[in-house]
Amino acid sequence: MQNDDELIASFCAGNNQAFEELVLRYKNPLYQYLLSLVKDEGVAEDLFQDVFISLFKHAKTYKQEGKFKSWLFLTARNKALNYFRDTKQTDSLDKTDDDGNAYLQEMVADETTRPVLDELSWLELQETVRQALEQLPPRQKEMMYLRQYMSFQEIADTVGRPLGTVLADCHRAVKKMRQLMAHSVQEEKL
Repeated sequence: MQNDDELIASFCAGNNQAFEELVLRYKNPLYQYLLSLVKDEGVAEDLFQDVFISLFKHAKTYKQEGKFKSWLFLTARNKALNYFRDTKQTDSLDKTDDDGNAYLQEMVADETTRPVLDELSWLELQETVRQALEQLPPRQKEMMYLRQYMSFQEIADTVGRPLGTVLADCHRAVKKMRQLMAHSVQEEKL
């Protein structure tokens, strides 16, 4: 199995299969990241395509340093920021779909084999996590989404912040999530 830089080199040498492999490799995590930012499936799909069109056009200018994932997510982040700037949407991180559902629920694996009571507990946990995540400040929320797919160093490279800052942001996000979830559990007991 080729690494990302080898696939890009192969694509630049004329192997279109290498490009397809990169798309397949990052299809789910990149799309989910974009969806977490824009909260609109159609926009996320368009931005996803824009990211790979950009890669297709500029693959020869990519400097192979073993940081392709960071480069790809940074490109996606910039496309999303450009989308917000162009459409003047600032509430995107807190939006839900037309039925009021948050997209985090789609990111959690489907557990159809669980018994009914376990399924209800699982759904309650998903809702508690979703509500806590929605209460995080945008910077911490972004850290939580990125951490699903990237190492701390890759996140630092993607968002252009020092590693120590990213570690602190992630730590604060996890701590805040724990507090929010504990508070939610306390309210349910009352």
